[in-house]
Amino acid sequence: MITFSVTKMDAEKALEVVGGFGRYQIGATALICLANFIYGQQLVLMVIVGATPNITMENQKNLTTIVTDFDLYGEKWVTDLIQGLCMGGFLVGAVVFGQASDLIGRKPVFLLTSILMVISCFCSGFTTNWKTFAVSRFFVGLFLGGAGVALFVTLSEITGKSVWTKVGLIYQCSFSLGIVFLAGLSYAIQKWRIICLVTSGLGVVILSPIVFFIPESPKWLYAVGKSEKAEKVFQKIARWNGKDATNLALDHVSEESQKKTHTFLDMFRYKKLAVWLFSMAVVWFTSSLVYYGLTMSASDLTSDLYIGVALLGAVEIPAILSCMFLMDFKWLGRRGTVLVLFLICFAVSVTTIFVPAKYGTAILALGLTSKLCSSGIFAVIYVYTTEIFPTPLRTVALGTSSTVARIGAIVASFIPLLLVDLPILPYILFGASTFLAAILTLLLPETLGKPMPQTVEEVVNASYQTLEQAENETLVQVFVSNIMWILNIKCECVLSCRLKNRTLEFQ
Repeated sequence: MITFSVTKMDAEKALEVVGGFGRYQIGATALICLANFIYGQQLVLMVIVGATPNITMENQKNLTTIVTDFDLYGEKWVTDLIQGLCMGGFLVGAVVFGQASDLIGRKPVFLLTSILMVISCFCSGFTTNWKTFAVSRFFVGLFLGGAGVALFVTLSEITGKSVWTKVGLIYQCSFSLGIVFLAGLSYAIQKWRIICLVTSGLGVVILSPIVFFIPESPKWLYAVGKSEKAEKVFQKIARWNGKDATNLALDHVSEESQKKTHTFLDMFRYKKLAVWLFSMAVVWFTSSLVYYGLTMSASDLTSDLYIGVALLGAVEIPAILSCMFLMDFKWLGRRGTVLVLFLICFAVSVTTIFVPAKYGTAILALGLTSKLCSSGIFAVIYVYTTEIFPTPLRTVALGTSSTVARIGAIVASFIPLLLVDLPILPYILFGASTFLAAILTLLLPETLGKPMPQTVEEVVNASYQTLEQAENETLVQVFVSNIMWILNIKCECVLSCRLKNRTLEFQ
């Protein structure tokens, strides 16, 4: 009689057994990147449909936007308000649906929000005044916030840690390609209503296959105690990848862990998680402020609207691809990459303050440099955030960070108004915020080479760090450690001197 030995394992080990990046993950990555391609178009749609056509440019003479149809000439605040409402909807959606995906699962949230997002975008093409258009854009942002967060976390949880960095950054490239595509589509169509309908139609075509191909996250199923369902998902992945998962069996999560439901408030029950969340929130706010502040001001960087939008999208791609190397570079890691890019943004922002307006080419070059850096930061922190926080709080953390980022995006929506009266004020704001974010980045842990934590206890107890990882510290870790050592020595010297003086006084 032949017997098969079955070894119990956790979800992380099971993913290694079935293949962390085989045929299944390649297909899933392609589909989810196409979804992000759609998200990129929707989040910056107002740059095109809310633009005031520059009639001195031949390629904009036939352009119709909500400004031309709803007679919004001289009402720049209206288009900025509409973009702010879209980002405000994203803010609400990231919080509400981010929490929901941790409670009821990633897939149900993605299904609901994706359907409603496409419907909202389709309806925006039939609005008859700017107020109803603004309402439709709010709902687009609301459902986009839920769909984007749920789908990205799912991607992170079905991909092996050895390739997750590259997969996460490719995901960000698809967003940038969506912006470039929008510029080309708008140039070809030049009718804002048709642009809305075409982008919503693309959403139906691209998002439909995801419904049938992407399963519920096996790591989420495992974390909430549904080990049998998680095993079936892993077996499906194994079949696609050509792996033998006959003996795959997951450990059963304790009843206490199954009953334990984690919410946003759990972040503040542990000092470590609270500090990380606050620091990450500032990082997200700042990167969003700079990123969308420059994107919404595309028409101010160059007189050709389509070229401006295309350039701001295209410049992101080399930035993101270069981060693939920088993030995995031993002396930088995730934290070091974010820190360096923030410092470059700070230097560029300060430099721009002193450049006269007549030097348009120099301002365009500096603006593209800032956009390049902010794009790189955005790409890194999407990956970085999912690596820092444990599975039960991962979507909550990403949703909260995205929420704060949308506050930055809302503020950024009104940057074009500031450029009219106070051209240097946006760059002062960019400089101050990037410097603060650079400092707070030092409070975050380095995750290079470490598996994603699966429980809150792993993070609190730091049990997921290995001796090998501790020996291979990044340059930033060494720098911070040395600074803390110097400060500690200084404090000890000061304390010693004071004690000595008091002793002399008593004598």
